[in-house]
Amino acid sequence: MSDQRTVYLCDDDDGVRNDLSFLLRQHDFEVSAHASGPELLARVDSATSPVRGVFVLDLRMEPLSGQLVHDQLRAREFGQRCPVIFLSGHGDISVAVKEIHKGAFDFVEKPYTDAALVGRIEHALAEEDLRWRRTKRCEALNALLSSLSNQQRKILPSVEKGELYKVIASNLHLTQGMIEVHKAKLFKKLGVRSAAEVATLVAEMRACGIQVEGADDQ
Repeated sequence: MSDQRTVYLCDDDDGVRNDLSFLLRQHDFEVSAHASGPELLARVDSATSPVRGVFVLDLRMEPLSGQLVHDQLRAREFGQRCPVIFLSGHGDISVAVKEIHKGAFDFVEKPYTDAALVGRIEHALAEEDLRWRRTKRCEALNALLSSLSNQQRKILPSVEKGELYKVIASNLHLTQGMIEVHKAKLFKKLGVRSAAEVATLVAEMRACGIQVEGADDQ
């Protein structure tokens, strides 16, 4: 069973927690059940591999409420990637909505059907998988950019725009021959064959929040 199907369940009601754990395991989820926020946080902080999965939190818990646990999770590296689903009573809906505005994935109002909860969790896990893949892709793109030499990074934005050799050479005070050499090496490192492919790759980098323009001295 893969880690990405792990449900981190936190509810201080023993009966509810045990019932939910049984239900989720019946649907082939790996369940990591916890009776309190501090217990859950200790579990994820001691993890020796990346935390993957979805968090299902009851809003009303002691000594940390679901809101406070959510705040603590958001402060962790995986907090923006792993979805959080709240279990809320009718009187907690406004609070649950506020948590969604803070980044929670969804809330399930009590009483809920088994199918409704399982469906939300399946949806959340699919979203987590997309976020994980995006994170890994962004890390790979950042490593790719870091592998470029100083000169290759300098010409990258110009190549992306399809500028002529003579224009790039004039802007960087280099010969056209040097620009051709740097461009060839740039294409090889990036694994591309055209300026259009470079533009696509650079657009991906920017979408990841990677600074493409400029270069550090290397």
